[in-house]
Amino acid sequence: MKQRCCALILLLAMPAAADMTLKARQTVDIYGSSAQEPILADVDYRLSWQLSGEQTEAGCLPSQVEVLLIATVTEPLEWPQTPAWQNYRLALTGYERLVRERALLSGEWLERSLFEIAPQSNCEQLLQVADNVGYHQLDIARTLLQDFQQQNDYGRNLGLIRPD
Repeated sequence: MKQRCCALILLLAMPAAADMTLKARQTVDIYGSSAQEPILADVDYRLSWQLSGEQTEAGCLPSQVEVLLIATVTEPLEWPQTPAWQNYRLALTGYERLVRERALLSGEWLERSLFEIAPQSNCEQLLQVADNVGYHQLDIARTLLQDFQQQNDYGRNLGLIRPD
C-alpha cells in the first residue's frame, strides 16, 4: 500500500502561543463497513489548533487562531483494471469527498468557536477555555462523521459496494 497526503488546509495562519492537537479517524474498507477486514482504503484526519490571547481592559481575548486539518490517504498502489473495480474506486472517491467536506466544516466551526470565546480574566484561563471548546467541537465532529457513516451504511447507500 502506498500513502499519500491528500490535503493540508490552513484555515487561518498566524503565529500563536498555545497548541492542542486532536485526531479524528474515518475508515472505509473493501466491504463498505468499518468493522470488517482487510482495509483497502484508509483516511486519517488530524485537526489541530493554536490560539493566543491579548490582554485588554475587558479581559483576555483571542487575538490569533490557527486551525489545521490534515488528511492522510492510504490506498493500494494498483487497482484491478475491471469496470466493476473502477466503478468501486469512483464511488470510494465520491464517498471520501463527502467525508472531507464534513471535516472541512468541522475545522471552520472550530475556528469560529475559538474566535467567539468571551473575554476571560487572564490569558491562562482563555487557553483553558479554548481547550474545552476544542474538545467539544471535536466531539461534535466525530458524532457527525459517525452519523453520516451509519446513515449511508458506510458508503453502501452511495454505491460503495465491493465487486465480486
